[in-house]
Amino acid sequence: MSSLPRLTVAQADALADRFLEHCRAAGVLEAGAPAVSWPEFHAFRARLTASFEVPTTTLTPLAARVLYGLAAARRPLTVATLGCFAGNLMAWVSGPGFGPDSRYPGRRSLGLDVAAEPVALAAANLRRAGFTPGAEAVVGDAFDAAAHSADDTWDLLLIDIDVPGARKSGYARLLERWLPRLAPEALVIAHDVCHPVFAWDLRDYAAFVKDRGALATTTLPVDDCGLEVSRWPG
Repeated sequence: MSSLPRLTVAQADALADRFLEHCRAAGVLEAGAPAVSWPEFHAFRARLTASFEVPTTTLTPLAARVLYGLAAARRPLTVATLGCFAGNLMAWVSGPGFGPDSRYPGRRSLGLDVAAEPVALAAANLRRAGFTPGAEAVVGDAFDAAAHSADDTWDLLLIDIDVPGARKSGYARLLERWLPRLAPEALVIAHDVCHPVFAWDLRDYAAFVKDRGALATTTLPVDDCGLEVSRWPG
């Protein structure tokens, strides 16, 4: 059986736009949220491709577009990535505000991971790619929200932890720790919600989000891993 043809660049951009339009229709993004400038995205992508070292990733080009587009639409001044590994997912949600030629003045993008080696790689990647000093990766426990927030609240929270022995089962408990630190109209993005390996771990995550007061939440099957995107009250 022949494999399906790969999307062209224009087709991938158009499909990402459809996912983002779905987010507007679902109430996850405001109806008037800015559209993505795909030329700016591709310039940013070229810089990341040239400067980032990522040993392994499940992130697809389409998912990267959607992550970047969500950030470009929300324009978060503060971003927290819980489970930043080499900084790959962190880069896409931080790019519009903290990357080279930022579209708005982001204040703080924090990447957390418990292991020193991937954090050092993430920090080096961010420096090489020209991210602003407000974007940093540090070693830390993602469950200790208070220790990493200080006086900050978070406009965008990306969850991608993978705990040995527990894998993705801590997403709901982790989000509960960060809920008091979310800014009005915050976006919360959970990675891997469609992956069959994590189906049991994340089976109740969307229901948990709704129960805890999200204004809207939607599952985006952008690839085998998928994203759950939730919007919180203002």
